[in-house]
Amino acid sequence: MIGLVDCNSFYCSCERVFSPSSRGRPVIVLSNNDGCAIAFSKEAKAIGFGQMCEPFFEVQNRIEKHKVVVFSSNYTLYDDMSKRVMSLLKKYTPNLEVYSVDEAFLSLDGYQNFDLMEYGKKIRKELLQTTGIPVGVGIAPTKVLAKVANKISKKNKGVCVLSNETEIDRALKDFPVKDLWGIGSAGVRKLALLGIRSAYEFKMYSNEKMIQKMLTKTGREVQEELRGVRCLEMEEVEDKENIANTRSFGQDTYDKRELREAIATFATKTAEKLRYQDSVCFGLTVFVHTNAFKEFEQYYGVASHTFITGTSDTVKMIKAAWNVLDQIYRPGFGYKKGGVILHGIVPKSENQMNLFNTDPYDNDKLSAVIDQINNRFGPRTVKSAACGINQTWKLRADYISKRFTTSWDELLTVF
Repeated sequence: MIGLVDCNSFYCSCERVFSPSSRGRPVIVLSNNDGCAIAFSKEAKAIGFGQMCEPFFEVQNRIEKHKVVVFSSNYTLYDDMSKRVMSLLKKYTPNLEVYSVDEAFLSLDGYQNFDLMEYGKKIRKELLQTTGIPVGVGIAPTKVLAKVANKISKKNKGVCVLSNETEIDRALKDFPVKDLWGIGSAGVRKLALLGIRSAYEFKMYSNEKMIQKMLTKTGREVQEELRGVRCLEMEEVEDKENIANTRSFGQDTYDKRELREAIATFATKTAEKLRYQDSVCFGLTVFVHTNAFKEFEQYYGVASHTFITGTSDTVKMIKAAWNVLDQIYRPGFGYKKGGVILHGIVPKSENQMNLFNTDPYDNDKLSAVIDQINNRFGPRTVKSAACGINQTWKLRADYISKRFTTSWDELLTVF
């Protein structure tokens, strides 16, 4: 069996943990630079909100009318709350796959003697009591079926277990094929041509060659998973293909010095993520681009750097990222967004050394001390001067909450 734990309206739920006055009220979280609405509480959806990436300025009147609580994206808070959730989930399985910031797959193979419904309730109860985050728990024989069970759990007191053929078929008959994991809108239209509208009809469709032709290998795997045949195995953290840190700037940036600070900050964050999962990378890509919403000549610059041996050293990454930025920077443009993407990621224990590398080792001890300080006193308590101090390029966030869990200066005060 495989379990899927998915946090409910994760960004909104994180904000509500530290904002009791927002509980029970409609809540919306905005994207970078307060541009668009990207997360909605169930109360917000109930009064007509929920269109992903709807421009904030277009809904401001409705927000004021319905007294909607608005927050800017607080990625520091969300990242820390995510780590707390995932850390707790590791207690419940020997094999955890963190699928995204707000959901994870749990391998429950060998748990056949457990009451999985009670196990799911226990997981849900501890997460709510310990982190304040409500979750849905779906348990089934395959990943796709676990996704189905998880979606059903939202209307089933938070937990749904599909353990036998009868339960699975009953659930699939009422489950729209458009809600299936791995079947996009184009796939839904193609299946409609075959008269397939429910997940059960998709499961029972016998012309497998037609499904392969119309939906490729991915569609066939989804169909087999609906039949209880496991095609999508659990992945290890090291199997992730890349790590990225990208941000829009608060205003168009013409100053190369500001770009260097931003790129150094992105490189620092990606290096921290690498060390957190005890991995190294063999390459990085840097990109910057102009504001696509303004009517002037556009520019998109991107290039990569390859390391001789795998590294997770922040200093090496900043130097490499700056070298790439020197290649792609063009003066005269106003840059709106940039980012650093790491690739060639492998476990540190599998790092391949090179005979001709004069500096094969990272500053492991220095990195360990810096990580320890930042974990204790808050992110970026100690950082490279390359990241700058004022960071005028930082994105706009007029409604951002405090870093309640990662900064001593911003702890929640109770009177």
